Amino acid sequence: MEVSTRPGGRWRAWLELLRVPNLLTVPGDVLAGWLLAGGRGHPALLFALAASLGLYAFGLVSNDIADFKTDTRERPQRPLPSKRIKPLPAVGVALALGCGAPLLAWLANGNAFECAVLLFLVIVLYNTMMKESALFGPLTLGLCRGLNLLLGAAASTQATAAGLRSVPLANTVGVGIAALVLMVYIVAVSALARREVETGRAGLIGALLRGLLPLQAVICLGASLWLGAGPLGWGAAAVLLALWPVAGWLSKRFYMS
Repeated sequence: MEVSTRPGGRWRAWLELLRVPNLLTVPGDVLAGWLLAGGRGHPALLFALAASLGLYAFGLVSNDIADFKTDTRERPQRPLPSKRIKPLPAVGVALALGCGAPLLAWLANGNAFECAVLLFLVIVLYNTMMKESALFGPLTLGLCRGLNLLLGAAASTQATAAGLRSVPLANTVGVGIAALVLMVYIVAVSALARREVETGRAGLIGALLRGLLPLQAVICLGASLWLGAGPLGWGAAAVLLALWPVAGWLSKRFYMS
């Protein structure tokens, strides 16, 4: 990707750092979890969606901060090594996202806050310790996706102070299966993504990441067909499928991995 020298280059640099196509794959986890857990409490859902996007963006920015030396060598065109974004503002944005996202989850409910804090800690663990591990790196990223879905499930008002134990068994099983499916998918994609620069797999990895959108749509449809989510599940699936080509269009302008 060429370094932009146009007036809008600074905004473009931030959009690159935040990997805009990737951000489109984040709300589907929360929507699926919320629907599978009963789909009650629309304000809580909105706060959970905002918290999820904030945590994902925190992970992306902090990942590039941690990878600064590697990117300077292997991906010098990226926003931080190319100096289109200075390190200090990037650190400030990461701190704001990392602190603000759990607070947004707290506005949903206590269960969502606990999930958000745990997700935050797992993101930090990945960026500081697990990233270089061929085994635990992909597993940690898969865990992040599973927790993202659980964040949505926790935002449902059926998940009361007793936690997901208060949700009907079929819904609880559905949440668990969906979280496991997303985890396995991301573990596989992350394993393929290792050494993407040397192997030229960036295009394939981007396509697989975009594949999360139809996968999430199928989960939302399942919530409608078997767990009584009704029109909400169909609507969520339609939105996610509509985002699929949008993510493809954006991926031609911004990298995804």
